[in-house]
Amino acid sequence: MLKNLKQRLTDYTDSFTMYDYAAFGWLLFLLAVLILLALLYSKKKPKLAASLIFFTFTLMLTAPMGIKIFLDSTIRKVDVHDQNHTLLNFSKALVVTGNLKNLGKIDIKKCYIQTKILKETENKYLNILYNLKPIRKRTTILDENISQNSTKELKIVFEKFNYQKAYRVTQFAECY
Repeated sequence: MLKNLKQRLTDYTDSFTMYDYAAFGWLLFLLAVLILLALLYSKKKPKLAASLIFFTFTLMLTAPMGIKIFLDSTIRKVDVHDQNHTLLNFSKALVVTGNLKNLGKIDIKKCYIQTKILKETENKYLNILYNLKPIRKRTTILDENISQNSTKELKIVFEKFNYQKAYRVTQFAECY
């Protein structure tokens, strides 16, 4: 788990674009200005200085994740659609197909596609719980260039799939 997280973080930082550098540079500038303001107000208004320091540390912890989420939803936006799954009777395999479309403003070099097979019920609260513990889960790494507005076909096979009750398949892509 830790190795996977380290690999994803390395892939993310290796694929920084000018948008990433501009966003993180702006954040560092804002943090420096807030710390300087806190230092200036520390003698005359210590409560304001303390609240500025608290706000700075809160921003330091939350803003990088917000920047990543914002850039993933605008600059590196992808969509997994036309999803279909077929259960093969002769080999007990589940084949999940779909299309990955680059809707972002840059070309994509690497994608992590996470496919989950989840139990399905009519109870929406149980479905939320089933999201936490899927029947099967697989992360596929796509190491191909996907240019803007182009589509790449996906095919994931789950061998020895013996689940007989109702299920649903979800796919999520994180691209750099």
